[in-house]
Amino acid sequence: MRLTVVRSGGLAGMRRTWSAQLSSEEAEQQWLPLFRHPPGEAADAGADRFTYEISVGPAAVTIPEARLTGPWRELVERARAGDGGRPGEGGSRG
Repeated sequence: MRLTVVRSGGLAGMRRTWSAQLSSEEAEQQWLPLFRHPPGEAADAGADRFTYEISVGPAAVTIPEARLTGPWRELVERARAGDGGRPGEGGSRG
C-alpha cells in the first residue's frame, strides 16, 4: 500500500511530496487505524505554516504542522525516508 505525504504552505507556498511503499499488513495494523481518529484541525493553521496531506491507500487526512506529533510525525518521517532511503532523501520530488 502506498504512503504519500504532501507538505504545502510555508513562506513560498511550495509543495513537496514524499512517498514510500508499506506492506498491506503493516498499513492495516499500524497506520490505517490512525485515520479513524485524526488529530483535530486547528481553526487557523497560521500564515506561512505548513500543512501535511497524509494518505495511506484510500485513507487521507490534512494536518497542520502544529498538530503533527507522535505517530503522525513518525508516518511523515517514514514517507520522507522513502523506499529504503534516509529521512529527507529518497522519495522526494518538487
